[in-house]
Amino acid sequence: MPFLTTDTLEIAYRDAGPRDGPAVLLIHGWPDDASTWDEVVPALNEAGLRTIVPTLRGFGETRFVGDGPRTGNSAILAMDMIALMDGLGIDRFMVAGHDWGANAAEAMAVGWPERIERMAMLCTPPRLGGMPTPPFEQAQRQWYHWFMATARGAQAVRDDRKGFAHIHWVNWSPPGWFDETTFERVARSFEAPDWADITLHSYRARWDEAEPDPASRWLEEKVRETATLSLPAIYVQGAVDGVNPPSAAKDVPAKFAGPFAFVTLSGVGHFAQREAPDAVSRHLTALFAGDPATLLDMNDRSLIVKKAKPYLVGLAAAGAIAAVTAGATAVAQTRGPLTQVARFDHQATGVAVTADGRRFVNFPRWTDDAPISVAEIRKDGSLAPYPDAKWNSWRNAKANELPVGDHFVCVQSIVPDGHGNLWVLDPGAPGNEKILEGAPKLVRIDLATDRVTKVIAVPADVALQGTYLNDIRFSPDGRIGYITDSGTRGAIIVVDLESGKAFRALDGHPFTQIDKKVTVEIDGKPLLRPDGRQPAFASDGIAISNDGRTLYWQALTGKTLYAIDTARLRPDVSEADRAAAVKTVATTHVADGLWMSKAGVLYITSPGNYSITRLNGTKVETVLKDKRLRWPDTFSEGPDGTIYVTASHIQDTQWFTPGAPPSIRTELFSFKL
Repeated sequence: MPFLTTDTLEIAYRDAGPRDGPAVLLIHGWPDDASTWDEVVPALNEAGLRTIVPTLRGFGETRFVGDGPRTGNSAILAMDMIALMDGLGIDRFMVAGHDWGANAAEAMAVGWPERIERMAMLCTPPRLGGMPTPPFEQAQRQWYHWFMATARGAQAVRDDRKGFAHIHWVNWSPPGWFDETTFERVARSFEAPDWADITLHSYRARWDEAEPDPASRWLEEKVRETATLSLPAIYVQGAVDGVNPPSAAKDVPAKFAGPFAFVTLSGVGHFAQREAPDAVSRHLTALFAGDPATLLDMNDRSLIVKKAKPYLVGLAAAGAIAAVTAGATAVAQTRGPLTQVARFDHQATGVAVTADGRRFVNFPRWTDDAPISVAEIRKDGSLAPYPDAKWNSWRNAKANELPVGDHFVCVQSIVPDGHGNLWVLDPGAPGNEKILEGAPKLVRIDLATDRVTKVIAVPADVALQGTYLNDIRFSPDGRIGYITDSGTRGAIIVVDLESGKAFRALDGHPFTQIDKKVTVEIDGKPLLRPDGRQPAFASDGIAISNDGRTLYWQALTGKTLYAIDTARLRPDVSEADRAAAVKTVATTHVADGLWMSKAGVLYITSPGNYSITRLNGTKVETVLKDKRLRWPDTFSEGPDGTIYVTASHIQDTQWFTPGAPPSIRTELFSFKL
């Protein structure tokens, strides 16, 4: 490895690719080293780009040449990089930085705009305009910043630098993303004599707990005074980044006034270039060797995330804390068997688990006259009508006595909206047959007061006769609901939850209908009613990406998973444009429930073989299989990441088992990620 000596450092670096090609500086972050770019460099070189990959001060073989201050603020790192490029005789160049490297790149663009041609920032937002105190949720993710600001925390870092770095590798990306051999190799760079001092100063300085390097003060001030940058740029965001999730990057686009793209990598955590090197290479090549005018925001779901060797996955997963947002390719490992949570004397379909761990279940009136429609599962396993007995007092036998708009009639789904409410979806069609006039509705219950605060009646021109409102998902802001119609004329029903207005999208379109070529089978045998009919349910399972930009669905009688940009589900978009925007995501299997986990993994129930699967890229793989999962139906996720799933025993009902009793026993199960 060559070295270049500046006034303050002897910088270790790698120089690859054509010497006459456009130069790209690749800056690593913390806790990492220059090898983070090893799988990206070849693609950039192949595209005709020269790559310069330095090791930052305090890391690896880079060393100080004097007794100057051991500082690590972003501006001094930027000045180190400028000194390196000066020494190499490279005047104009492009730069990509990850984590610390992202903020160093940003500072270079502020301080030397005439030299930085294009820039990519990976996984760490810009600090342009200064750094406000983060909201509590983000401050919690950045606990290590505040830990290092204390004397005890600083000493702990000095005493166990490798252990301190390791916990961030575990917490910042999905379980199993790295193997211990790789970490041990990278951790050798943390043995450099000044690593702890540089680390502590970097984090203390950003919150004014330490002064920046005196030589860099001018640049730190200039970054705080600069509101936007106008050079061509991209920001790469891991959808499940555990320290800088998409919520921490929502203001990033406003920081760039020139050609810009916000790229989200589904299923990817904080170490994007290590986890998904092919995808990162593709996007960097497009920026550095392409036309900036063609830059577009995108949610990249095309990648297969690089995973650790199987025998190491469990080791990495054991202490993992994964954070959350959009996408569907990071695959977590399950820990432990399927656990029965509760058993019911009536058919349960929907389950909901709230942010504080409360558990709810619902019972549709399909083959029996269930005494409760929506119930909370108490700690002792008993059921309490929710929100009260009145809302649950309607019965088939009293159909002409109680107003259907003020009571639950045939509840199919219950889903929290993430804003303190539980929504109850009532298709108003007992027996999954005729809709009772005025019965289809959405009911909002305030979880803090356990009171109904809103009822949205779904009108007859939206809930058509033959419609069955199946399941619902919400936009992240809680303003829009998306409902699958699994009835005779499938559709996606879009509801403005503030005004109550609703409309049918993709109404009767092949994407929302049953697939007549598909036969629903259990144990390899067709599931048939006594009269020979098989289940014929249109758009059924539904999920939404954590960023709210993509809606997924699948017909139960089908094997194709579809998706659409939710921007195409606005009322001002034509049906032709909507249909053209539908994407085929994957060929799956007969499926009932879908769930996008907080970790960005799309889970799918597989009633035909008693299993749970998940999407990995465009392929489906089995998570678990258990004969107790007699028709796995609906998912929900607890605050600790536990996944709950109902087994609704549809094949055991009178519909498909002649002589079966009206009421059948069903269960609620859970499994750990």
